[in-house]
Amino acid sequence: MISKEVQEYLDRVHESDFAMLSEVDRICKKHNIQYFLHGGTFLGAIRHQDFIPWDDDVDILFLRQDYERFIEVYETEADPRFKLLRFERYPQFFDFITKIADMDLTYEATSFGEEAFYENRYSHPTLDLFVFDIEDDNHKAQLLKLKLLYALSMGHRPYIDYSKFKGIMKAAAAVLAGIGKLIPFRVLAQSYIKNQTTGGVAGLRSKTPDLYQESNGKKPFLFISNEQPDPRYWGLDFDIEHLIDGPDTAVIRGKEFPIPKDHDKWLKKTYKDYMALPPEDKRVPMHVNVIK
Repeated sequence: MISKEVQEYLDRVHESDFAMLSEVDRICKKHNIQYFLHGGTFLGAIRHQDFIPWDDDVDILFLRQDYERFIEVYETEADPRFKLLRFERYPQFFDFITKIADMDLTYEATSFGEEAFYENRYSHPTLDLFVFDIEDDNHKAQLLKLKLLYALSMGHRPYIDYSKFKGIMKAAAAVLAGIGKLIPFRVLAQSYIKNQTTGGVAGLRSKTPDLYQESNGKKPFLFISNEQPDPRYWGLDFDIEHLIDGPDTAVIRGKEFPIPKDHDKWLKKTYKDYMALPPEDKRVPMHVNVIK
């Protein structure tokens, strides 16, 4: 159960989250860039009409061309308070997710620790930018390459939690991280970016139903290409029907934000019974360490 003290702190984080999301929304509207709420932010908008009370970051999702356009205009448009953190610009590996950080609020401690190793870049509320790409014809091989690059990149973390691995996978992770440590992370990052788009580039053209590139005359499936390789999203594919003739909207703190079409089908795919609350011991922040 979250204490009153912790909830008051999370309320400050949510104020920061809302400010970041509103700034992104403003920029996207100005430049006709489409994005969608994603992950816990999407779920919170549907289930709570707000952020999930114990959630501590913001997740949004772009098609590849919209993501690239957003990155192109963001730093000249945004309030300097909201700093863009492009993963490929840094020598350390946190994940393959570009983030926006609110520099006006700094956490005393985070759940991942080693804040100094990352030069305190991630010691702030963050908004994560996820990307939809088109699945390669051999999507299993594509996912395997991305997972391999992820494992190599773990060599550029301050430590690795091997308790998440079992049996031979634990040994494989250690070997790959050791090899990856010898390869500059910027090289691994560029290889990861290249492999995200081997199936083509997903993008909008005038926001009409025929705006999506198709491969070999077949309707393409999309995947979130910069997710961490965990069971919830890794390997899931999404039908473009969720995104055409849209978006729908959902409300956070009285303001409407875009969400994918047919949200019930989408959320069931990722959360199953998404309206059910998790057990109380799971209702804790993921990033900021404020539990007393």
